[in-house]
Amino acid sequence: MKIVAAVDRSEFSDKVAKMVIRLAPQKSKLLLINVAPREPDMFGHQLRRKVITDPVPEEFQDRKELLDRLCRGFSKRGIKCETLLIRGEPGPTIIREAVRWGGQLVVMGSHGRGKLRRTLMGSVTQSVLDSRLVPVLIIPLPRDEE
Repeated sequence: MKIVAAVDRSEFSDKVAKMVIRLAPQKSKLLLINVAPREPDMFGHQLRRKVITDPVPEEFQDRKELLDRLCRGFSKRGIKCETLLIRGEPGPTIIREAVRWGGQLVVMGSHGRGKLRRTLMGSVTQSVLDSRLVPVLIIPLPRDEE
């Protein structure tokens, strides 16, 4: 099975990792992805795919360290893990990379914020769900942790 796990620097990263470990059969493949803010090319749009590679700029070191730490944990459990640190708009980038990689499931967390905030600011989770290109498993933040 090919699983894509989208992690950010929130408390969800470890929750998403634990769920992937529970779901992934032996010899599964995992793409662990973190989407950094986009870098506009022209007229405020990022026109091409921008993967962040070594040497990783200082502003993204914490993201790289998170991916590496989680990947080591998966590798210890027999899950073949790749990491991807990429710039872009989070929702569309997660789906585009999942499809590009051949992912069969996307696992990600959701803060479960209210309808008004989602309407005004958008929701990464909602945009991933709306794509309908890859099955998605959402890990909610429990009410007592809000």
